[in-house]
Amino acid sequence: MRKTFALFAAAVLLSGAAQAQNRPQITNGDFETWTFDGANLPNYFNSFQTADGSYSSYGYDSSNRQVQRSTDKRPGSTGRYSCSIWSRQVVVKVLGITVAKANAQGNLTTGRVHADGTSATSEKNYNYSDRDGYNTNNGFRNPCAMPFTGKPDSLVVWVKFTPNGTDSSHPYAKVTATIHDDIDYVDGYQNTSPQSHVVATAINMTIAKTNGKWKRLSIPFNYTNNGAQPKYILLSAATNAYPGGGHENDYLYLDDITLVYKQTYQLSIPSQGWATLCLDFNAKAPAGAKVYTVTELVAGYAKLQEIPAGSIIPANTGVLVRSDATSVTFESSIMDPASISGNLLKGRTTAGSCQAGQYYVLSPASTKERAVFGLYQGTSLAANKAYIEVR
Repeated sequence: MRKTFALFAAAVLLSGAAQAQNRPQITNGDFETWTFDGANLPNYFNSFQTADGSYSSYGYDSSNRQVQRSTDKRPGSTGRYSCSIWSRQVVVKVLGITVAKANAQGNLTTGRVHADGTSATSEKNYNYSDRDGYNTNNGFRNPCAMPFTGKPDSLVVWVKFTPNGTDSSHPYAKVTATIHDDIDYVDGYQNTSPQSHVVATAINMTIAKTNGKWKRLSIPFNYTNNGAQPKYILLSAATNAYPGGGHENDYLYLDDITLVYKQTYQLSIPSQGWATLCLDFNAKAPAGAKVYTVTELVAGYAKLQEIPAGSIIPANTGVLVRSDATSVTFESSIMDPASISGNLLKGRTTAGSCQAGQYYVLSPASTKERAVFGLYQGTSLAANKAYIEVR
């Protein structure tokens, strides 16, 4: 990585332009509200206790729930809870005679569970968006379909998968999401609605054991471009990617499900060739510019560390940008961000007041060879810019 030095002098604030768009999210995707069934089901989600079909109530009384509110949260969470689901063995009897035993995987969905077959792999078992369906309990009307009109770039979900033993044939849990048009869309192992109704899918069928740790998954949406328009989203999670796979008491924890949308930011570059930047999304360092962090101040000089082109700048990170162009476009990315340490630049994504003489900011005295900063005497800071606090 290339290192350079910059001198500090008088200040100026620069401007840029962000691209806005429709960005709906998964309702209660942070799993903070649990009104409908207490600690047994997060609002706007469903599992076996709200299922339909011939076997919808078989063995699923209040003592046999497979969903639970948990205080085991993902790292950095500002919430109180996560959601855990787990598998259990179900014995199906007819006239008192056992006709089937199955490992019923933990199942959580924004739609409704349909249980109408004794075999775990039966085409009669599936999750679906029941557009007119709902259940009411504890004064809360819980829908069995989630209206949705966005076109996200990816699905981010934090998971912790703890299987009870190893199923070498079927070792994985899964999380899937289908954006579809205005039908009761079916998502099953052997029964799925026609692709003509699908807008996009985000699928991860290979969630491996996480060894007791939380893992952030970023799952891209693949769009069909078949003309279907988004009306609903059917999200499902299960303790095994194969129906009946796994073992009893396999646990999958879920937290902070978020939809990430493609975003861009057009950064204006003054004639001196330098600008500062701070964005509220992870952004790819563009090939047409140099991006730096400030790692040290020595006798009024700043030591810069380059973030290589193509690396992902973490959200809310202040950076210094060098380019001969009049503007540089930064695009959001679903890839994991670079690890940034020792950066003295502090960024802000909203405008706000400040105390005069407390910050160094970029100056119009900068030259193409050297970025110049200086003590800022103003009382307000612009959005999407970076500064260094006076120490």
